[in-house]
Amino acid sequence: MKALVCYADGSEDIEVTSITDILTRGGIEVTKAAVKPEGVEVTLAHGTRVVCDKNIAACTDTYDVIAIPGGLTGSENCRDCPILTEKLKAQRAAGRYVAAICAAPGFVLAHHGIITDEVKATGYPGCADNIKNYSPEGAVVDEAAKVITGKGPAFSFAFAFKILQCLKGADVTAQVKSGMLYQD
Repeated sequence: MKALVCYADGSEDIEVTSITDILTRGGIEVTKAAVKPEGVEVTLAHGTRVVCDKNIAACTDTYDVIAIPGGLTGSENCRDCPILTEKLKAQRAAGRYVAAICAAPGFVLAHHGIITDEVKATGYPGCADNIKNYSPEGAVVDEAAKVITGKGPAFSFAFAFKILQCLKGADVTAQVKSGMLYQD
């Protein structure tokens, strides 16, 4: 199984690292994609510099999930990337998972019509006003739409575990949680 995790200048540090780490621990092949016009280095919201595996333009594989972390600036950068927008729409049309946390569900997925009025989703308060079927939960899966959303930084682990469970099931997720000493 493969995951594309989108890293942009201004992405929320804990959200990108939680998604990448937990999916990797669960046996998912993770590609870290720099969402920018060129290059592979990004600076996250709190100054962490990351060298990604590829630029988003070079990510041509089929992915079981495309995950977008939040962070206000990072979400805006993801929203404004036409290559990512095209990939998200193709992912949704193919019935594969799309995941976003924090500002990204509203700023990226709802903005581009991935989250429609029927899709149950959550997001950071004040950044999710365009999510019509908003849920106050920390992490939400709309299985019919193949959309996974998280509320914000404090829910990074819960969100990443929801992604892992959708891809690999409850047993693998429980094993990863146990190995990390995570308690629900």
